[in-house]
Amino acid sequence: MPDAPSIINTTMETFQKDVIQQSTVRPVVVDFWADWCGPCKQLIPILEKLTAEAKGAFCLVKVNVDQCPEIAGAFGVQSIPFVVAMLDGQPVSQFAGVKPEPELRAWLKSFMPSPAAEAFEQGQQHETDGSLELAEASYRKASELEPEIAEFRITHARVLLELNRDQEAREILDELNKRGYLEPEAQALVAQLELRSQVEESGGVAEAKKALEANPTDLTLQLKLAEALGADSRFDEACEMCLAIVTKDRGGVGVPAKEVMVGLLTVMGPKSRLAADFRKRLATAFY
Repeated sequence: MPDAPSIINTTMETFQKDVIQQSTVRPVVVDFWADWCGPCKQLIPILEKLTAEAKGAFCLVKVNVDQCPEIAGAFGVQSIPFVVAMLDGQPVSQFAGVKPEPELRAWLKSFMPSPAAEAFEQGQQHETDGSLELAEASYRKASELEPEIAEFRITHARVLLELNRDQEAREILDELNKRGYLEPEAQALVAQLELRSQVEESGGVAEAKKALEANPTDLTLQLKLAEALGADSRFDEACEMCLAIVTKDRGGVGVPAKEVMVGLLTVMGPKSRLAADFRKRLATAFY
């Protein structure tokens, strides 16, 4: 809401619009005060300064308790100054009395969306709209602002993979792996990268099919095609081929076929119902 005023003196008539409705768009800080209140006069300049610095990220709404006693009563105000943070029409944090500026900054930060979180949400919206390049830029910004949040970096790597920018994705995942562990989502991306590398060496689905047509009973060539199909995100076909190979030759080509299939299941992710079904079928076929 960049064009809306960021400091408002509300009334009984405008409170609904100034606070309740506006808090669905951005955070609203409600300051209950009075002309005769000395501590209020100490707090208001600090609040106004921080509001100006925020440049519209939140709105400061001042409520004179002498002019709006009904509002003060509705919020259970016992003493002033009394300050309440509102989000989506609901109070999320509050305090009474005067806080020094550093404490006020920390209080605001506790409920204000961070620039990194805002960039991440923007990236999600770009993805929903089908704009992967814009999503990648937003996820990159979020990752740079708060690199300690793994979700931001993993999501960035995933979109880079979707854009076929494999090397950049690999660099992010390698950096995450330096912690000594990887989240399941990151493990799936690593498996996808490895699968892509293997298939690139063999020439992809078209080359794998061509080779298999020349020798359709060759299980090794069948496995190559399964790998290529998996790299092309045709997981159902790829897993069916791997299962068939395991069934035919459990002790031979079935061993690497099982490994390929496990990799495919990892790529599909822990929440995939298809992966869960194939995992059960693999266990039955191999054991």
